[in-house]
Amino acid sequence: MDVNCGELREAHIGNDVTLHGWCRYIRDHGGKLFIDIADKHGITQLVFEGAAKSDAEKLGREYMVEVKGVVNKRSDETTNQKMPTGGIEVAVKSLKLLNKSKIPPFELIEEKEKFLANEELRLEYRYLDLRRPSALKRIVFRDKIVKSIRKYFWENEFMELETPVLVRDTYETGSRTFLVPSRSNKKTFYSLAQSPQFYKQMCMVAGIEKYFQVVKCFRDEDAREDRQPEFTQVDLEVAFKDEAYIEGLIEEMMVRVFKEALGKRLKTPFDHLTYAEAMENYGSDKPDLRYANKLVDITSEAKKSSYNILKRVAENNGKVKAIAFSGAKYDQKKGEISEAYMLKIIELAKSLGLKGLTWLYVKNKSMMSEPMSISESLKGVEKELLRKLSPKDGDVIIIGADLSERLLLDVMGKLRKEISQKIGAFDSDYRFVWIDNFPLFEADEVTHKLKPSHNPVTAPTDATLKLLDSDPERVIGKQYDLSLNGEEIAGGSIRISDPELQRKVFKIMGMEDVAERTFGFMFKALSYGTPPHGGIAIGLDRLVALLWGESNIRDFVLFPKNKRFDLLIDGSPSEINPKRLKDDFGIAFIE
Repeated sequence: MDVNCGELREAHIGNDVTLHGWCRYIRDHGGKLFIDIADKHGITQLVFEGAAKSDAEKLGREYMVEVKGVVNKRSDETTNQKMPTGGIEVAVKSLKLLNKSKIPPFELIEEKEKFLANEELRLEYRYLDLRRPSALKRIVFRDKIVKSIRKYFWENEFMELETPVLVRDTYETGSRTFLVPSRSNKKTFYSLAQSPQFYKQMCMVAGIEKYFQVVKCFRDEDAREDRQPEFTQVDLEVAFKDEAYIEGLIEEMMVRVFKEALGKRLKTPFDHLTYAEAMENYGSDKPDLRYANKLVDITSEAKKSSYNILKRVAENNGKVKAIAFSGAKYDQKKGEISEAYMLKIIELAKSLGLKGLTWLYVKNKSMMSEPMSISESLKGVEKELLRKLSPKDGDVIIIGADLSERLLLDVMGKLRKEISQKIGAFDSDYRFVWIDNFPLFEADEVTHKLKPSHNPVTAPTDATLKLLDSDPERVIGKQYDLSLNGEEIAGGSIRISDPELQRKVFKIMGMEDVAERTFGFMFKALSYGTPPHGGIAIGLDRLVALLWGESNIRDFVLFPKNKRFDLLIDGSPSEINPKRLKDDFGIAFIE
């Protein structure tokens, strides 16, 4: 019988079997030759004796072979309890060489994982890297999650459709796009779609009502650990439904995924925070709720203190915030949270633009500092600070101050995450939180012009729609983001379905002319009796990595690009002959 290299057990002893795989590990013991044969399912030990041994002596590492033989029980001394197939071996009767192999540029043997080759080399030979069981397991895990998601939406009567990838360029309103020249219409270009946004909305105009797809998206952004220039989203759109329906739908999808992919039960409903609450308490619109440390406003206490740096900021309409880190266990020299570490935190705060940051620790129910002059300058308000922060002995407190509350919240949120991860005092493995009630617009820090806080198709809430003309910065959008362990994994909104309201939003952003030129096709579609609708997009790569417990999404992409966004297996991006550009696309190459 044909079997894979991971399924044989003692129940198969005596069976004649056929296996296909790579020669992973070869040991010659004189009278016998042992080869571990591997495929994606596992490893089986082969035994060659007599004439079979002489044929096998010609084999090398990673040669692809077909073998036929009989399953035997291993002796008690040679049984390998660490391997699922460790109780048996296959005595080979016939061997067929299917293909030879060069010596791999790095080890593929699992027990040598600690000597893992550098990432650049593994990405260049990704097809070999995926033969390593630990690498392949991540791709198998991704596949399990995708299958679970698809089944869930099929069962909920969503149609799985495909939107176009080559689309109209909308560069003026989003991130940089990848351009593709058209050969048939010279000097014109497509963009690779950053998302299916407008096309899934057109599905609603068409009356499809429930749409989803697992879709490739493209964005020419700066490189980062959790980014790839091409990434995968789970995209969906529904008609006649509100925010609560979409959030409930995604929560139940996550319940299914956790059960089928991780074998874990997930509690619902998820936590909810407004955008204002998230920023005020955590300094982030994607807070990690696995640790409870919150930002506390101590501006009034700073005004009453003799700590001049904090006092001046507070008296000049700035803000002062503090965080007490429970479980820090401060030790001046030896501990993970030491004076040297806290000095690094101060440098980090400076690099992020925060001008005022100090730190203290709690000992014998009193605030202490290095140097002591800092805690002395806060003695007059110590009781009030201890009451507000409720720290315990050993806890570390950081205090930040700045005239820009926006900058202060942002930096304090990042420091909260940094120190909390260092402490590692998580109350659970996975914490989801919905963030709602985002402002529809935000002011650009340089130009001060209004821009969408998320995307320009988000509908205003009914309660704040009346402020659109008089005070647009106070308008709240029907926007909802889902974060997991401090990472945004999904974002969506109820869309604008009225073309005139959509035009007004673009006009407020000063993009009236650009919008007509760029999105005229969408205004036209919306003008044909569009039903109310909304949707969400889930970042699949990031979700899979987080559920596995890692932050680097590259390990969960089949053929990922490196930190510079090079695809090393084929050497792309590559130069194109200028003559070809001119002849085929009518494009003159410019240095």
